[in-house]
Amino acid sequence: MKELQKILKERHIKYYIIPTDDDHQSEMVGDFYQFRRYLSHFTGSAGTLLVGQDDAYLWTDGRYFLQAQEQLPNDITLMKMRMPGVPTLSEFLAQHLEEDDVLGFDGQVMNASFILDLEEELPFDLKFEDVDLSYIWKDRPKRSHEAVYLYDDTYNGMDYKIKLEWVRDYMDANEINHHLIASLDDIAWLFNIRGNDIPCTPVALAFAIVHETTATLYLQKGTYDQEFIDHFKDNVIIKDYEDVYKDVANLNGTLLVDLSHINYQLFNHINCEFYDEPNPTQWFKAIKNETEIKNTTWAHIKDGVAVTKFMYYLKNNIQEGTHTEMSLAQKLQDFRKEQVNYIEPSFDTICAYKENGAIIHYQATKEHNSVVKPEGLLMIDSGGQYLEGTTDITRTFVLGDLTNEERRDFTLVAKCWLGLMNLKFPYGMTGVNVDTVARAPLWAYGLDFRHGTGHGVGHFLSVHEGPQGIRPFDEESVKIEPGMITSDEPGVYIEGSHGIRHENLLLCVKAEKTDYGQFLKFVPLTMVPLDLDGLDVSLLSEQEKAQLNSYHDQVYKTISPYLTKEEREWLAIYTRAI
Repeated sequence: MKELQKILKERHIKYYIIPTDDDHQSEMVGDFYQFRRYLSHFTGSAGTLLVGQDDAYLWTDGRYFLQAQEQLPNDITLMKMRMPGVPTLSEFLAQHLEEDDVLGFDGQVMNASFILDLEEELPFDLKFEDVDLSYIWKDRPKRSHEAVYLYDDTYNGMDYKIKLEWVRDYMDANEINHHLIASLDDIAWLFNIRGNDIPCTPVALAFAIVHETTATLYLQKGTYDQEFIDHFKDNVIIKDYEDVYKDVANLNGTLLVDLSHINYQLFNHINCEFYDEPNPTQWFKAIKNETEIKNTTWAHIKDGVAVTKFMYYLKNNIQEGTHTEMSLAQKLQDFRKEQVNYIEPSFDTICAYKENGAIIHYQATKEHNSVVKPEGLLMIDSGGQYLEGTTDITRTFVLGDLTNEERRDFTLVAKCWLGLMNLKFPYGMTGVNVDTVARAPLWAYGLDFRHGTGHGVGHFLSVHEGPQGIRPFDEESVKIEPGMITSDEPGVYIEGSHGIRHENLLLCVKAEKTDYGQFLKFVPLTMVPLDLDGLDVSLLSEQEKAQLNSYHDQVYKTISPYLTKEEREWLAIYTRAI
């Protein structure tokens, strides 16, 4: 930090922004792009570091408040996003930058929309220096350079040429000549390719431009072969990764680009007329086709088998007292590895024992790895990438006696989880509309949780996918559509005591059509029992008991054929009617 601040003084840069982004504005980034983590020691996946000549600040959201408080050194001030009295990064800069001050950032990882919006907010012309100062990171890892491969249509259900025509139809209807795409999951979906350049997300570092009659895919040299080139012959030109900048600069006509998903340097190369709109692929890939739904249903059955086997193991072996958070996370990973076509985790497993569960995105480390004993609660949020689809599940396991507060909170979260999972609603509702259902039981007790209730999930892609989401505040909330897969994950987090979260993935499908229009409902994809040992049944209504019994009956019928005799007998107990 001191070395960077010395450089800022020498170059007369008042503040330097270090986001947690790569060239593509990815949510998860590779080790090469972890400059913010290197400087701040904060390991959370979301956060922006602002370094001044004599001070430093880190903005992150409610998922990471406790984690950041533990990890940040004393010379970095934690800025708790969306908390009263805490300015946003833009507001802070607007308050502290004066007309002759210089703002620094690396344009190749800086979000284009952020800088453009900041320029609008300032009462004077922003002076900035686009400079990469990460050279002070002496032992920086190399940028990932993994092979890119074709994702077979038997898994995705649609030829890439059809997808390109969908995009071109959208372009034609909006009088667009070119469409620039930098977001890796959109590119992977559109061209039916996958890679291994982002941890837990099977995508390749790439850019793409869709033209009126052809398309260009930009990949790192050496990551593809002649067979890959021949596959796209006459439809897609394969060019070098860095060529996208000069090609964008030479475009004529009109360009469609989502400025919130490109870096500032790429934006700076645009010389033609452009329209800032969301990538249409966001909508196309969010609504899963029949093949994707069939495959992802099977992926969740396999994942349910793995997690249920783990639950059986945990319940029968925790008495040994020899397990830690990290060893149990690895044990769950081992069960997943037994499943056919399992590739990797869909995110870093959160295995949090007792008070660690109150840290919403807790990560055990060699230095902080609690021994798990036969008492209290263990929360595990995990997922898998299978060739058939992406999974994400959270279960909170009861390992011994609970306090009255723990049992109450466990049950309240279950009420929230059941309420959303069994919701029927008219077409046209957004995530904001339905979010209340998943919080009301907690609100009745003066409780809430500081994260979204649900996020979209990709198909063998990113575990967090837009455009849909279920959260209380979302100015861009979109309608929930049949075919969308969204998580249902309410929680309670009591600092110093416990954390509880229950999560299923839900598929939206059509229900009945009445005089009031088309109704929709959710179908659970996740097939793992809720731990009945944590429930205070007196807090559940008769309807909620029936809903949980129905879900558990489905879990038993779906999962039991893949278990041993002993596991089936155990599962019958943990899916019994209450």
